[in-house]
Amino acid sequence: MLHFEGLRKKIIKNYFTIIIITVTLFEGLFIFYIQNYYYDYVRQNLKNVVENTNSNYNTVQMESSSFEKKVNNIIEKENLKYNSRYAVTIIDKNKNIILDRYGFKTNEKADYEDVDRALKDAKDLVPYTHRIAETNEHVMSISIPLKTNNIIEGVVRYTVSLDHIDQVIFKLILGLILAGICILLIAISLSLRFAEGLIQPLIELKQFANELAHGNYKIKLKNRNISDDEIGDLAETFEYMASEIDKSEKLKEEFISSISHELRTPLTSIKGWSETLGYDGIGKEELDLGLGIIQDETERLIKLVEELLDFSRLASDRIKLQIDMVDIRVLANGVVNQLRVKSNEKNIKLEAIFETENIENVQGDKNRLRQVLINLIQNSIKFTSDGGFIKVIVSQNDEFTTMKVIDNGAGIETENLDKVLDKFFQEDYNKAGSGLGLAISNEIVKLHGGNMRLESEKGVGTAITVTIKNKLIESI
Repeated sequence: MLHFEGLRKKIIKNYFTIIIITVTLFEGLFIFYIQNYYYDYVRQNLKNVVENTNSNYNTVQMESSSFEKKVNNIIEKENLKYNSRYAVTIIDKNKNIILDRYGFKTNEKADYEDVDRALKDAKDLVPYTHRIAETNEHVMSISIPLKTNNIIEGVVRYTVSLDHIDQVIFKLILGLILAGICILLIAISLSLRFAEGLIQPLIELKQFANELAHGNYKIKLKNRNISDDEIGDLAETFEYMASEIDKSEKLKEEFISSISHELRTPLTSIKGWSETLGYDGIGKEELDLGLGIIQDETERLIKLVEELLDFSRLASDRIKLQIDMVDIRVLANGVVNQLRVKSNEKNIKLEAIFETENIENVQGDKNRLRQVLINLIQNSIKFTSDGGFIKVIVSQNDEFTTMKVIDNGAGIETENLDKVLDKFFQEDYNKAGSGLGLAISNEIVKLHGGNMRLESEKGVGTAITVTIKNKLIESI
């Protein structure tokens, strides 16, 4: 059942209003044109008759001097007594009707606008439309002065009935009105169909959005026919959004599971060793081992918390760079030396290679760039087997500085390459980590006017290339 409310009501109202205005204007103009066409035809005929009369009167005026005789000659020549199309009235210069439209002599006065204009010898003789008081007949009249030696002796007046023409015009107007009503009915029908065609997809989109609001991200659109226009594009965007939200929700669930494990493991170790160290008679060797484990697990927790804080800052655009001049050679060597102890534990060869001999200092945040390089190398150490290698290759040109971390580790599946930089993503959730390190590093690199590119092959290794601008601001 149709309900005329909301958007449907607006569409139908506006559409219907436009049609009414259009039809009304069209019919008004057409009616005006029809009426003028028929009336102009009558006016032209009256003017032709007037011209003939004027010509005939000028012909007979030399033959007789009597006004009445001149008039009779006009009537006889034009055969007006027997011409029922025009009614002729002869009027003298005192407005007395000498011969009325029925051919009788009367003593009535001819008080008409067109007669007055003729007696005043007006230059433009315009047909005069009016109604006869006695019969209510609609007529058109025109009067012409009869002059001898430029002296007006009287007026001849021609009158033609417009009733028949009015009937024709009325029938045409009635036909136009009926046609307009048909057009309006068709317009209403089309506007209803148009409104339904527009509203129905929107109703489905509304239902789709409600399902999304209630957490149903697996919902699919039922009506596939709406995918042929802009609303269809919007519907497909909704579907895509739902699938992306579903993926994000899964990633969040996996992240929560992973982060819970990441938090629980060091906390359990800290709690266990703190209780163990509280026992009496504990030896120095066991004490050193316990304190070392507590220290390592504490650093692990601090790193995890820092990543979560960075993620929060990135999500709210609150990370601000402390721009300074950074010596990339010193930075890369420092990070490599710092992590070499960890790489040596897995017998992994870690080295820094500088392809450009003279590397200039760059503008950037030293601590954030150090964080990026540490994240990349730590990831490589985590996914590289014993006896492998990790190379940090640094190069520079006039505009950009590039740091490339290459390993021969486990590699990444091809279908996951586009997801590695996403927040919370981990290819192997059994490995330690929050899944935020690469995502945060990528955002830091973007803040430095650069980009991060991944190349990897499963079982062969991974190469991550970081490119940053040498100059972020003109002067520092």
